[in-house]
Amino acid sequence: MSAVALAWAGSTGVAAAQEAGADPDDDDNVIIVTAQLREENLQDVPIAITALSGDDLQAAKIEDALDLQFNAPNVVLSANRNLTIRGVGSQSFGGTNDTNIGILQNGVFLQQGSTFGEFFDLERIEVLRGPQGTLFGRNTTGGAINIVTAKPKDEFGGYASIQLERFDGIRAEGAINIPIANGLSQRFAAHFLKRDGYTKNLFDGNRIDGRDQFTLRSSTRFEPTSRTTVDLTLTYFREDSNRANAVKSLCTPDPVLGCSPDSVDFDFPSNNFPIDNGLLPGIVRADTFSDNPTNLREVRIDIDPIQRNEDFLATLVINQDIGDNLRLTSVTGYRDGENSSYRDFDQGTRPNAFNPGDFTVFGAPFTVTDDGNGNGVLTYNIGNGQTITTTNYLTAQEAFGTREQFSQELRLASDFEGPFNFLIGGYYLDADGTGEVNTYLPANRTLGFLTSGNTSLAEVVSYAAFGEIYYDLTPTISLLGGLRYTKDEKQIVTASGFLALGEPFVGEEDFDAWTGRASISWQPTPENNVYLTYSRGFKSGGFNPGSTATSQTFGSEFIDSYELGSKNEFFDRRLTVNAAIFRYDYKNLIFGQIVGGLAENTNIPSSRVQGLELEAFATPVPNLRLEAALGLLDTEIRSDFMSEDASRGFAPFQLQGNTLPNAPKRTLKLAAEYTIEVGSDWTIRPRADFYSQTSFNSREFNTAADRVDGWEQFDLSLQLARQDRDLSITAFVKNVLNQDSITFFEVNSELVGSFRSAFLLDPRIFGVSLRVGFD
Repeated sequence: MSAVALAWAGSTGVAAAQEAGADPDDDDNVIIVTAQLREENLQDVPIAITALSGDDLQAAKIEDALDLQFNAPNVVLSANRNLTIRGVGSQSFGGTNDTNIGILQNGVFLQQGSTFGEFFDLERIEVLRGPQGTLFGRNTTGGAINIVTAKPKDEFGGYASIQLERFDGIRAEGAINIPIANGLSQRFAAHFLKRDGYTKNLFDGNRIDGRDQFTLRSSTRFEPTSRTTVDLTLTYFREDSNRANAVKSLCTPDPVLGCSPDSVDFDFPSNNFPIDNGLLPGIVRADTFSDNPTNLREVRIDIDPIQRNEDFLATLVINQDIGDNLRLTSVTGYRDGENSSYRDFDQGTRPNAFNPGDFTVFGAPFTVTDDGNGNGVLTYNIGNGQTITTTNYLTAQEAFGTREQFSQELRLASDFEGPFNFLIGGYYLDADGTGEVNTYLPANRTLGFLTSGNTSLAEVVSYAAFGEIYYDLTPTISLLGGLRYTKDEKQIVTASGFLALGEPFVGEEDFDAWTGRASISWQPTPENNVYLTYSRGFKSGGFNPGSTATSQTFGSEFIDSYELGSKNEFFDRRLTVNAAIFRYDYKNLIFGQIVGGLAENTNIPSSRVQGLELEAFATPVPNLRLEAALGLLDTEIRSDFMSEDASRGFAPFQLQGNTLPNAPKRTLKLAAEYTIEVGSDWTIRPRADFYSQTSFNSREFNTAADRVDGWEQFDLSLQLARQDRDLSITAFVKNVLNQDSITFFEVNSELVGSFRSAFLLDPRIFGVSLRVGFD
């Protein structure tokens, strides 16, 4: 997993999952988690958790977050790699805004991010669903995901893997473990990915949305005494790709709005976009957009995307045993990174778009020269250091960002023999980031100029104190109670404007809250556990990007969650069935909207989320493993709330009764694998994975053009492995049916007619991988 992991987020949980096909009578079949920051059997923890070991990730070909969403109920990956869990995600604007899902690496919360990296050389991944407002209270109204990298061992060994796949793709990874001295071990790991893009640009014949990236990781474990363990992990990630989060644009032409809010099609508007008449009245010709290809994997754009990222993450975890019953843990994190991107802003081509002649623009004379064929010629800036002279209408957008953070957590936990135990701790985070977005359009200057832009400097300082107590009321009934106080100090300096940047907006505000949880668990047998849990999550407010917004700040949001769950093992652990029903009272949901052409955040007073989740694992006969996960979800905005819909010319729109975005009513995962012994040393393991989800809305407005159809994903793999060694060859096909599944629609600026950008899953990918272990 790269340090550029997972998207402006926050908080934790870790797990070690069972190996697929493990012997049901083997103690290794027990899943050990530290979702409550202490080692426990997953089946004993009163939290809805999906835990995946490194072996699970390999077996299901879970290579990145696109694959992760197929393996946990009610988890959806939408635009810009933004995660939504149980209908709770982020739809807000601005540099101090936080996401609702906590993302950690080795226990260090990542305040800012830009993209998911690849999963490699991992010990485990854990997905905690529901608010984590006590132990992990930093902006975790939706849940938490923690990625734990493989730790050094006290013996020499390692592995190397290479994978060849469709679109000239090559993935290579490896790790080597080196025992240096007694109590000192070192592990190095690396991952490399390069492939062509999945989308063809018919304008220049290039394939776009490709990857060219690598990750390097160093892990050091130092055990100076039997009571002290020190783990230092350093991760470096770099990318220089032609990646684009969304390259396909859809539009049903509308003579007034540019694109219709009631449907999406492959056409571009035949009339001029609103900006044409605003900046260059009479100069830009109508009917100049080229045809938009009807194939979702084809585009026609005159600027190929560029994406660059660089990131460094250091995590230091120290565990010190104090006596026989106390452990002091220190978790320190430091991160530094930067990113830049460049893309075609209108996502189309407009050849010979200008009328030649003499014009008056903004009260001044303006001449457009003739190229000799009756087409106007302009010289203007398109960003990325480029000035062009052309008859074509080109638009571009470039973005730059930096991020830096330091965090420190300190906690003390008990492990007494009696019925009472506790955990107390403190947390500190100082994170800052900068951002700059510039949009370039043809304009009435000799060299053109920046027509709209935004710059910002944001800082978040967060303090928290937390604690939980655990009490066994009887041998079968346990109580849990926890409380956390969080204070976020936020600052922002931002300037935005059209034609030129305006006066900067300066904001400074503190947000604080008390959150916590309470739970009662009944374990009538060692294999059955029933729990009832209340928890409260908190996401702090922030600032609106423009000083002309209705309110310069917006408030914090809260979720009160009620969950009834049951975790069960049957038939000597050959069948595991975990279920949960839940209800959220969602207060002051932070909602991003466009008011009068400006981005603004506000709070929707009341919403509701409720649903059910079911996960099952079975080994009905030796060597056969079956997996299933079902998520059912019902969401509703309950407040009488009016908002301006930018896609309808900023007409007022009632949101009451609408569903929350990225919240399909059903998600379903089914998987099966069978291990066939071939001789005494080899096995063949076929595996099939199926996932489907129903339709949902990509915005709170729930217009027809916000509707995302349901889709399915079907994957197959066949592995030949040697039992006594880490040696395997795997052939695989992902997205067997080659479906062009859309996962999200994003409404673009009215500057380009409010067309929809479609985010797609990967097309059919097939390939073969070879893994060789050594010791």
